[in-house]
Amino acid sequence: MEGKISVSRRASIRFKKMCRRKFRKDELGYQIVTGTVLFILLVLCIYPLIYVIGASLMTEEEWIARGGLFLFPHNPTFAAYADVFREMDLYKSILVSIGRSLVGPVLSVVFCNMVFGYALSLDNLWGKRVLSVFVFVTMVFGGGTIPQYLIRDYTGLLNSFWVFVIPILLGGWSSLLFKQTFLGTPSSILESARMDGASELQILVRIMLPMHMGTVVIMIFMGAVGQWNSWFDAMLYIDSNNADLIPLQLYLKNYLAQSTESGTAIVQNAEAKKMAVAVVGILPIVLAYPFFLKYFTKGVYMGAVKE
Repeated sequence: MEGKISVSRRASIRFKKMCRRKFRKDELGYQIVTGTVLFILLVLCIYPLIYVIGASLMTEEEWIARGGLFLFPHNPTFAAYADVFREMDLYKSILVSIGRSLVGPVLSVVFCNMVFGYALSLDNLWGKRVLSVFVFVTMVFGGGTIPQYLIRDYTGLLNSFWVFVIPILLGGWSSLLFKQTFLGTPSSILESARMDGASELQILVRIMLPMHMGTVVIMIFMGAVGQWNSWFDAMLYIDSNNADLIPLQLYLKNYLAQSTESGTAIVQNAEAKKMAVAVVGILPIVLAYPFFLKYFTKGVYMGAVKE
């Protein structure tokens, strides 16, 4: 009997070793394929950025000599940046973009979408289904450009800084996202807080906000990126001669058009100026992203953990 048991044990051990070897081979193959794909995606994503930065540091002669095919300039120069930063309206547009990227997303996420999403997550909210339907309808259907322009005209928002802030205060998608996030909170925590006499506002500020700070920060960051890159709304609602309210992206668009039409390539490399303008537009977001990376990871973990 002992011999039979030992034989069966040895067979099971051999089988386990074979499974481990096969798993290791499969895991190794998976890691190789995944690493290769990610490396290719990394190259495809980072090469345009390096190309734009290199082109902004290139002279007209080197651009012509190398035929526009390069990665790093041989004789880098900051002449294009010096020419771009001579424009005083550039600094005004940067301040406008910073203002709309901070004020709009913070007011929208903290004081509107988060509060409305928490209200929709409550079971005893009167008219909850009707409000949810209204929010969903706004996500699917839009009034169009002309009605939006007329509403902003009638409300006096045209040629005003608040035209960048007020229309984005309440968003259907963000509100529903906060609703689903708050629904993932363990009910025992909320029940104990209510038993201790905490109001719904106290629960939102002292419990929900600290627990889901990663989601709040990411939503603010995503809204800031959208505001920073936005230019079409300014083109519609801000007069072109009102330089004090033109955001950076619209200014850069107009600057590129003027540089191309004026034929400034005779004096200085027009392509280098275009690339310098592009770097000015994208570099702040690129530099800010690493500071928010931990919140992206934290938000993913928090969304994956359920009660």
